Amino acid sequence: MKQIFIKDNNGEKGAATLLVVTVVTAIIVTISIALARSNLIQFQSVENLKNSRHVYYLSESGIEDTLLQLEENINYTGNLSGEITPIGTYYSEVDALGDDYTITSWVSENQVRREVSLNITLSYELAEVTTKATYMADFFWINGEDARIRGDVWTNDDFEIVENGVVEGNLAAGGKGSMAVNWVWDGIIGGNPTLTGGQVIDNPDTPKADGNINAADAVKVSGPTAYVEGNVTSDSYVWEIFGGTIDGDIAEYASQTWDPIPVPSFDFSEFESQAVQKGTYFSSANSFLTYLESIDDGNERRLTDDVYYIDNGALKIPAGSPVYLDGLLVVEDNLYIYSEWYQTAQGGLPAIVSGKGIEIANKFNLWSWNYDYAGPVRIEGIVFAEKDVSLFRTYSNEDIIINGAVWAGDDVFIMEHTFINYDLDPLNVNGFDFVSGISDLQKNYWREII
Repeated sequence: MKQIFIKDNNGEKGAATLLVVTVVTAIIVTISIALARSNLIQFQSVENLKNSRHVYYLSESGIEDTLLQLEENINYTGNLSGEITPIGTYYSEVDALGDDYTITSWVSENQVRREVSLNITLSYELAEVTTKATYMADFFWINGEDARIRGDVWTNDDFEIVENGVVEGNLAAGGKGSMAVNWVWDGIIGGNPTLTGGQVIDNPDTPKADGNINAADAVKVSGPTAYVEGNVTSDSYVWEIFGGTIDGDIAEYASQTWDPIPVPSFDFSEFESQAVQKGTYFSSANSFLTYLESIDDGNERRLTDDVYYIDNGALKIPAGSPVYLDGLLVVEDNLYIYSEWYQTAQGGLPAIVSGKGIEIANKFNLWSWNYDYAGPVRIEGIVFAEKDVSLFRTYSNEDIIINGAVWAGDDVFIMEHTFINYDLDPLNVNGFDFVSGISDLQKNYWREII
């Protein structure tokens, strides 16, 4: 029997077709995956680019904001804790070497960090008050044994340099005061040869020739020992009377142009916040005195923090153990120091700031009709009051010595055994608005780091 086999070509064709379909599908899937991955990479690149641009612009904002801050405060050191904005947070830092400043601002978001650095040369003008050993917006008076200022003096009103009072430097009175006259005299009308008159003489600490007086109102040098070593210039008259002596030239009715120096402004709120954070904020003068008593070990009262802020009420530091402070004391009300006191300003801070007046003196004892012993005072730094400053000790072993400056929004009275020696680093005045304007800002180079 003959067998006949028939080959099924349709089956082979079906298998081949399936194979082709599988291969094509695999290719399509591979291409799709590749395309999807490519699109994802491209999308991520676009997002990274957007984020990179975003943080770059935010870093730029940090640079611009830091420049504005420097215009207000040349002591600004940046914001290492971060400045939060609606579009993100940037950080900044300022390094200064002389007039050369390097500003760095950076942002780190979504695994993208962008840093921008700018180097500038910054020239600025400080308010004129920063060049004065003693400044007052109103009347100035100095007299008594061992009452001396070494450095320039400015008053927006008139002055009196009376018996034994000495100014070593230039003295300027730029206001039309209520007295309408400025006096250098021995305290006795007509002169008294047994008294030493006031003196305005050369400052031995400076190479320039000073000891000059410039005044809007009249100047009288009165008494046989009243003495001005330099020149006297006035918009009114100048008199040497009763033996008073002016060694330099005299210029009367000089038609000078006078611009009063504004009273410095201190940012109380900034230091209140600092004290609150440090735990050195006291809500009242009494609470601070209680604390001061608690740290009295019988030999000293030592304040160890750098900022103390006293709110509400006049603060009267009583006699007793010496007080030591390396830092700043801020009192919103009046401050009276009747004790032995040793203080050094630290960390770019002034020494003492009062929202009203400051009196460093012997406390008057009504019962004995005399002054109680208080002890010496040594202050390294700036003493500032928005109103009056009064300084006096009645005994030579209790001298008040201030190496820095004394500035007042009203009067300054110096009476006996008080020495003010100008010693001011213009950068050591944080908290004040002393920059009167940036005279020049030159951008040297700009650097970007991804």
